[in-house]
Amino acid sequence: MSSGPGPEPADTPATAPAVTWTAGAVARMLGLPPSTLRAWHRRYDLRLTTPQTGSHRRYGRADVDALLRMKHLIDQGLGAESAAARAFRAGGTDVETLLSAVRRLKIDTATALLDAHLNGHDVAGTWEDLCRPALAALDGDRCVDLVHGLSWAIAAALHRIPAPAGASPPVLLACADGERHTLPLEVLRAALAEHGRAALFLGGSIPDTALRDAIARTGPAAVVLWASHAAEPPRRLPVPRLVLAGPGWPSRTGRAARPATLGDALVLLDRA
Repeated sequence: MSSGPGPEPADTPATAPAVTWTAGAVARMLGLPPSTLRAWHRRYDLRLTTPQTGSHRRYGRADVDALLRMKHLIDQGLGAESAAARAFRAGGTDVETLLSAVRRLKIDTATALLDAHLNGHDVAGTWEDLCRPALAALDGDRCVDLVHGLSWAIAAALHRIPAPAGASPPVLLACADGERHTLPLEVLRAALAEHGRAALFLGGSIPDTALRDAIARTGPAAVVLWASHAAEPPRRLPVPRLVLAGPGWPSRTGRAARPATLGDALVLLDRA
């Protein structure tokens, strides 16, 4: 009788291989003839992330996602060459391309363009280099409907970045009572997820009593409150760290941290 566990069976791999699909299977997923998929490769030099070891192409999850983005952009009216560049290559989406989709109220296209950009950039870079300039351009044009449409597209793309599994305690994110401008906290939640930090976002306009109830239920490592308009900090909030973000807070806020940028907030909360 052995005193310890025996060796692994010979047919049990140490790690499961990544799932891949054939070109025919991917064409069926996309609802395309295989000849169209072959033509895309020939014309647009689609660069797959999955290592190719045989004579037939194999597609991983990231490759299928990129092809789905490409097909969606084509279906929304973008040319196939531009769709390929934006779906497969980092930096394919620029501010003017995003604005063009939003100004035509092609919000699904805008979301797909943001998905493509996030495929090659982190949340902070996408926010600073793409989203903020686009929002500023629309705000300068006083196009409230387009600002709302772009904000929705940004939030939809960010929602696809999942929270890290098993991370605790969380960071609690909330807007001050009366504050309905939620997008900055949507960005912060997704950026924290990229950094391996779980965050719970409570949404807009959270009364102090509701915030205290949420703190009691979750025991967060930190609370981030956002205010874009004049607001008073809550008193004696029972939390290890309070972070007041946005321009609405008074200059003196006691021990509360006041990050000036998204990057500053991430540094603060990485230590929480």
